[in-house]
Amino acid sequence: MSCSVEQLAEDLAEAWRSGGSTPLPAVRHAPASRAEAYAVQDHMAELIGGEVAGWKVGATVRAVQIFEGHDGPLPGRIFADRLLDSPASFPSKLVRGAKVECEFAMRLTQGLPRASIPLRPADLADILTFHPAIELSATRYAPGTGNRAPTTYDGIADNGSGAAAVLGAPVKNWRKLPFEAMPIEARLDGSPPIQMYSAHYRRHPLDITAETFSDLRARGIDLPAGTCLLTGSLSLPTPIRAGQTLMARFADFPALSLTLS
Repeated sequence: MSCSVEQLAEDLAEAWRSGGSTPLPAVRHAPASRAEAYAVQDHMAELIGGEVAGWKVGATVRAVQIFEGHDGPLPGRIFADRLLDSPASFPSKLVRGAKVECEFAMRLTQGLPRASIPLRPADLADILTFHPAIELSATRYAPGTGNRAPTTYDGIADNGSGAAAVLGAPVKNWRKLPFEAMPIEARLDGSPPIQMYSAHYRRHPLDITAETFSDLRARGIDLPAGTCLLTGSLSLPTPIRAGQTLMARFADFPALSLTLS
């Protein structure tokens, strides 16, 4: 490996714990493949040491992958102490350059052991609940470092650029919901509505869940009951500052909120 897995993981884990940052590594020291990026993220998670309560995945839509130059999705862990119920508050001192995104989340009602056999959407439909959700994203890399732009593998190594997640109330009877066309409105305080994605920038969350859980199980990762998955951004990632509150409403479901305190 050209990437120094242990050193980068240590730097990212320390930035996670402190709310600080670490320089983007030079090309010769950066992860150059998914395997290297996963190795960094896995070791970062070991060093953080918290319980993993779920996962987030970005760039799940092919149009987004093409637009942003990714070779596939960007998964990351959601730690239990950063999986919050709405209304939620999260300390601004733990994130730099934070952004908020509206997402669909799916949550397992029973566990899935590791396995190499791919899951089909039909295999999961009866063991999932749906939650409206908010992702708080942030990078641990210091801006303007590394003399280059971050890559897909840099993002994966940095826990998929995830920071925290907020879940709304569970919805059990979700199978007939119009996810591809569901209206969502979100605002930061009194600002104009945040831009929402539609059409070919959306996919059904069940399809994304089947793909992502299949990949995780093939990597030897168990998925216990209660594991949730945020299935990708439905809105333009929007910067949030300390003291601001995001309010989001998905269709007629109860509104959810996140304050950066």
